[in-house]
Amino acid sequence: MTHFEEEENRLTKVLFALPVLLLISFTVFDILDVFPTVSDSLKFSGIVLCFLYTVSFLFLYNTDSDRVTLMLSMLFAAAADVFLLFTSEYLIGILLFCMVQEFHSIRLLCIHRSIVRINGRITTSYRNYKIWKALLLQNFIQLLPVAGIVAAGLLLEKKDFPILAAALFYAIGFIWNLIRAFSISRDVRLLDDMQPLRCYAFGMLLYFICDVLLVIVTLSAYVPFLFVLADYTKYIRLFIWPFYLTGMTMVAISGARRQSFYS
Repeated sequence: MTHFEEEENRLTKVLFALPVLLLISFTVFDILDVFPTVSDSLKFSGIVLCFLYTVSFLFLYNTDSDRVTLMLSMLFAAAADVFLLFTSEYLIGILLFCMVQEFHSIRLLCIHRSIVRINGRITTSYRNYKIWKALLLQNFIQLLPVAGIVAAGLLLEKKDFPILAAALFYAIGFIWNLIRAFSISRDVRLLDDMQPLRCYAFGMLLYFICDVLLVIVTLSAYVPFLFVLADYTKYIRLFIWPFYLTGMTMVAISGARRQSFYS
């Protein structure tokens, strides 16, 4: 085993071990309903750890657009968690998470573009595949229902419509990215040293489950058919951050590969 592989394995073990310790610690605090500030700090530390792990890829491997966008997605996720965990500025937190999904979109589009080239379709598909055009089209589709929410909020003079509009934009982008991630994870079996991207798809799934649980907890007090879940929200809350941190850890690990993408 080379020195590089030893360092890589050591770093991977640390990434697995530390989040597990953090997860166990804050889950115990949440179950006992004690030290909420300490619990939130431990949760945030787990996301910061994932961010630092993605930063290390820029030094351990070749720096390419994939690893840069992965690192930026973790940076904005950490920034968003600051507002959602420690402040009441939820709109800013959601907007920052919208940026997280934008970086995931760019990453997935870059991976798809690389697969197009590796499959040999260079002269037509690869050269005509413009990431910025694909991203603008996706954002335009996301904005269509958001515009309806904004218009309705202005007409009905609802004060909380900006949060709902931002959350809808985020949700559509997330679902889009989740479908794209699993689609790509089936293609990467044809490439060398690309198996970590399967980890990426399942990490995104766990991350998505976290958001679904959060929506259930939030809407159970407002949506009639979810009132039946109101008594169980305190138990559902216990699973939100374990799903989130586990998913983000898997997303971070997906950057650990030796093969670089084509630019």
